Amino acid sequence: MSTRTVLITGAAGGIGGAAARRLHDLGWEVYAGVRRASDTSALPAGVHPLVIDLIDEETLDAAAKEIAARTGGRLDALVNNAGVIVEGPVETVPLEEWRRQFDVNVIGQVAMTQAVLPMLRTTGGRVVNIGAVSSRMCAPTFGPIAASKAALASVTEALRMEMRPLGVRVSLVEPGAVQTEIFAKAGAAARIAGWRGDPETQRLYRGVAEKMGEFVDNGSRAPVDGIVKTIVKALTARRPAAVYLSGRDARIMAALAKVPGRTRDRLVLRTAGVGAETYGP
Repeated sequence: MSTRTVLITGAAGGIGGAAARRLHDLGWEVYAGVRRASDTSALPAGVHPLVIDLIDEETLDAAAKEIAARTGGRLDALVNNAGVIVEGPVETVPLEEWRRQFDVNVIGQVAMTQAVLPMLRTTGGRVVNIGAVSSRMCAPTFGPIAASKAALASVTEALRMEMRPLGVRVSLVEPGAVQTEIFAKAGAAARIAGWRGDPETQRLYRGVAEKMGEFVDNGSRAPVDGIVKTIVKALTARRPAAVYLSGRDARIMAALAKVPGRTRDRLVLRTAGVGAETYGP
């Protein structure tokens, strides 16, 4: 049996980096997408680095061509892991940040998938998209990221049914909060982007953003290893599931998503400590 090949995007660190190391250790031939050439130093020896920027289609096409040249046009799996978090109140997040959120987390995933699907059809391969349980329920200031993951869930569902007759298995992995640097990067990006609206509008939401920041900082986060185990399972199971919930808090949030909306709103706001008094003068 020939060595199985996998392309993992967002492999410079966090979930993607850990998945690249694990699959390499398991004997897979790993192609690891990183956004900058300087990020390749974090990859283990034997992993093939590829510069992939999800909003630059030329890098996606170049990566697909390089894989095809190295493997004879065969690819066994794609793990769409790369993504960004845009956070903030719906009213104040700049529209260009909303566009960036969807360009990377939705359009970029579609573009990467389109680039390599011909190779995946050749092998009867697999696609594993990394979503988030926030696609099922949201909280204040998490509208942009949750909306993008909900869109990705719909794209994954459509792709799963389209690919089933063609022999390509498609799964969605939905973790909760994970121990990675992505939340810190999101906070830094939000500070750089700033908020739209006049000073009065911005003051109105400042307390809510602070409360939600504290809520996230004080919350538990699942270790990356657990998410990686789920990804490996989705890639290797004889009959992979359509959707995998990964982590205890993901299962709790999925259950909470089934609670009637008004009741769920009250629970989320109370837990986060957000009320009328949280909003500024």
